[in-house]
Amino acid sequence: MNSIYCPCPPTLAFTAASPDCAARLQWVSENAVAVEFSPDPERLDLLPEIILPFRQAGLPIRFHTRYFQYELGHADPSLASAALEVHQRSLVAMAGLSEPVVTVHSGLNPDQPVHMPTLVDNLSRLVEFAGKLGMIVCLENLRTGHSSDPRNIASWAAAAGAMITLDIGHALGSASVQSGSCTVEDFVDLFAHRLWEVHIYGREDESGHHPIDDMEPFEPIIARLLETRCSWWTVELQDADAARNTREMIRRSLQSRFQSDARTRANMHAV
Repeated sequence: MNSIYCPCPPTLAFTAASPDCAARLQWVSENAVAVEFSPDPERLDLLPEIILPFRQAGLPIRFHTRYFQYELGHADPSLASAALEVHQRSLVAMAGLSEPVVTVHSGLNPDQPVHMPTLVDNLSRLVEFAGKLGMIVCLENLRTGHSSDPRNIASWAAAAGAMITLDIGHALGSASVQSGSCTVEDFVDLFAHRLWEVHIYGREDESGHHPIDDMEPFEPIIARLLETRCSWWTVELQDADAARNTREMIRRSLQSRFQSDARTRANMHAV
């Protein structure tokens, strides 16, 4: 693949979550062009009310279940079943509110033991349940643990019929990339046929997510992403200035690439 696949630049969304204060939720509604929202699994009844400002602003919304206490692949069958039930209830609460897409995880809590066959089975059940609601389930790679290996994510998603959310910060910090055994571009290639969403920011460490301060190392990643059908990129940063500045850096890179691609196509037609 040598040229841009996407017919138009991807959507650059901001994040929001149930614990956010009213001021931040208001800021997101006024400054975002799209939102990826993380609900509280214990207060799903509040979801329509919390995201109402985004809907009133006409913003597309996708969902993100950062459920540290609910592991889909838990080695304890009763806890795995409870986790699946919470995720299913979440999908019911989300259905019809906006974009029918939700990103899920395995391994958010390293203290919870995971049984891989249970994970694949419950992910499959969740994908089937989502399909009946007209929704898409994406599995996200993590920075550490079993979900940090891109081969695992690709294998589990394929087995369960799930799509994939690529978290670039997680990939950059993973053992696979840190050891030099692969690159983030390799993640993109491995995920390409199922890649439905991207989380993009500078890097993640124990203190959290950091903004992009230099676009140069990200240019090859962006080039590879544009060779896929993935059209939703979430700038996963909580700080307002960091989110806005990172989005602008990505936007400038995309604008330059699409203008260059348009010129190339025009020149080809002129020959």
